[in-house]
Amino acid sequence: METFIKKIVGDFHWKKPTYYTSLFQSCGIGEYYLKENLGLIGAVSNEIVPQRAKWAKEIYPECEVVCGDIWDRDVFEKLVQLHKEKGCTGVMASPACQSYTLSNSKRNPSDKRGHLFEPTLEFVRRTNPEWVMIENVPQMLTVKLDDGRVVGKYIVEQLKKMGYIVRYGVQNAANFFTAQNRRRAVILARKHKVWDLPKPFDEVITLRDAIGDLPVIEAGQDSGIKYHFAPMWAKPQIEVMKHTPTGCSAHDNPVWKPVNVDGSPSKAKFHCSFQRKAWDEPCNTILCDSKGVSGFRNVHPGNLLPDNTYDSARCLSWLELMRVTGLPDDYPIPEWASNKLVREAFGECYVPLNVLANLRGLF
Repeated sequence: METFIKKIVGDFHWKKPTYYTSLFQSCGIGEYYLKENLGLIGAVSNEIVPQRAKWAKEIYPECEVVCGDIWDRDVFEKLVQLHKEKGCTGVMASPACQSYTLSNSKRNPSDKRGHLFEPTLEFVRRTNPEWVMIENVPQMLTVKLDDGRVVGKYIVEQLKKMGYIVRYGVQNAANFFTAQNRRRAVILARKHKVWDLPKPFDEVITLRDAIGDLPVIEAGQDSGIKYHFAPMWAKPQIEVMKHTPTGCSAHDNPVWKPVNVDGSPSKAKFHCSFQRKAWDEPCNTILCDSKGVSGFRNVHPGNLLPDNTYDSARCLSWLELMRVTGLPDDYPIPEWASNKLVREAFGECYVPLNVLANLRGLF
């Protein structure tokens, strides 16, 4: 990981710390490399989910984590006050993406979460930071609300009215030394100076590069290596995936078709369910439901065995999720964190090497 960080940061050596506020911080996974490599320190943050706020506070003890709904005026005013008191000069904002993302079949861009850009922009107006980075799923740039506003266009227009020079686009984490095809819309805004999106790197990190050295485990097994264990699956579903080749879906199997936990035929319609990942390309986007066999291409690639079945009929372990997110093996997941919390955190995060590459452009 140090090699990739060096390629992004180059010969930059920070001289003094710079403080920022992180809105919708979740667990703060994306900020993991900022302090050590750029001197960027999150002094204030906001997260609505208590367990995520607790996780962030354990990782960043120097940060004032405000747990609460940003729509709540008391919470909002406290964030504004702390931002000013702590001398923060920048704002990072990652509003919830469920209202926009195509992976949510019940998405509604005009619901309350779909309007989270509004308190974000109000916070920028009230605090007047030197720089602002807003990220979300690519649909943020083009989605149209019931009131006729196109979210991305509106955000850019408002930032320009506040005196910012704005650049925006869609980035893929796989272009920043991360073994995951994770596309995100990014808006970079800065006062008095252009802040361009970084150029993508050509080097591609495949899933094999990231996790191919780890010992083989099956569903329900623990390797003994920290974080490298797999939840149990139903035996009928394991058997189906044992007969599903690398990179393929059980929907295409001539005999071993998708089944429910009791072995009855599954009514799952999407080809990406009951599907193994591919070894020699970056991992597909990790989503919050990365545990289940019926989720979006959740199954380990596996290896062909002498009996023509495939091993590793399971989801990715926590360690494998960490690696395809671009984190080191010693990243400190809280001991109290549940499997659901961990998988949701990795399913919603902004990957840290992509964050590092964008914020390197400030210097």
